Order: sequence, then structure tokens, then C-alpha cells
Amino acid sequence: MKVEITGRHVLVTAALQNYVLKRLRKFDRLLGSDASFHVILEVEKERHTAEILLKSKYLDLTGKGETGDLYSSILRAIEKLERQTLKQKNKKIKTKRHIAKTKSVAERSGICISKAARKKTGDGILKEEAPRKPMHIDEALIELRQTENQFVVFRDVESGEVRVVYRRTDGSLGLISA
Repeated sequence: MKVEITGRHVLVTAALQNYVLKRLRKFDRLLGSDASFHVILEVEKERHTAEILLKSKYLDLTGKGETGDLYSSILRAIEKLERQTLKQKNKKIKTKRHIAKTKSVAERSGICISKAARKKTGDGILKEEAPRKPMHIDEALIELRQTENQFVVFRDVESGEVRVVYRRTDGSLGLISA
């Protein structure tokens, strides 16, 4: 963690520096050690301002606090910065979880969604390959009901034929044997 403190119309004392460093330690847990901070402390008459610029590999954030006391301004700026950091981190985690959930649902339903399996033909048709797993018709019906997919492609265990169980528009189920 790299911290640079700049004072405008104020002398940055050792106590002030230690206070800032102590309060910024919590960002080590959130962002790791690759974050750098630029703290700007400014005093104008009765207005004390603290502005903290955070730069890391993934984030560029700013927190600003303005009160009648320099220490409370620093605390306010750090609180704003912490809220923004947690919001961004939670957004990133939520996105990763959504992608993982989508992949697991697709794997359970037997539909491969990898880019290698999707191919766009010359006439604009998106072609997807679905793995044909050997299973009974009952298992395919259960799998179709558990997912939101419109069809399940499978290889019948008894006959070895490729079959498709699908949802019809009227709500009933259909079976295609190939």
C-alpha cells in the first residue's frame, strides 16, 4: 500500500500522518497491497477538507470530507471511500456468481454454452452443439422440468437412439426420435 499525503495551507505532522495511515489499513483487506492513495488535506478559515484518491488495479475512486475539524474530515472521506469500494467489490462478486450460476444450470441441462460450441454459419444461423448423454426418458423429463430450457437432447439408454424431449407451446411435452 502506497500512501502520499499533501498538505495545502496546513503542516502535515507525524500525528496526522499516523492517523491517516491507521485509518487506511482497512483497505489492505479489501483491495490487497497493490492500492495507492493520495491524501490531500486543506484548510481554509473554518473549513477543513480531506480528499482521498484511491488507485488500484481495478478501481479509481475519490472520497471527500469537509467539516470544521481535520480529523473528522479525514474520517468522513475514508468512510465514503470505503462505501464505494465495498459497493464495487460486491458488484464484481455478484457478477461472478451470476456467471457461475448460469454455467452450472447450462451444464446440468446438457446444453454447452462455450464459445467453441457456438458457431455462426454463413446464413446468420447460430449453431449450438449439445452433448448427448445416455439416459432414460424419465430422467430427461425430470431434467426438462427442473430447468427453464425448451428442450433436452439425450441418447436413449435402451435403444441407443438420439432423442429430444421438448416443451410445446400449449404446455405439454413432446418427444422426437432420430
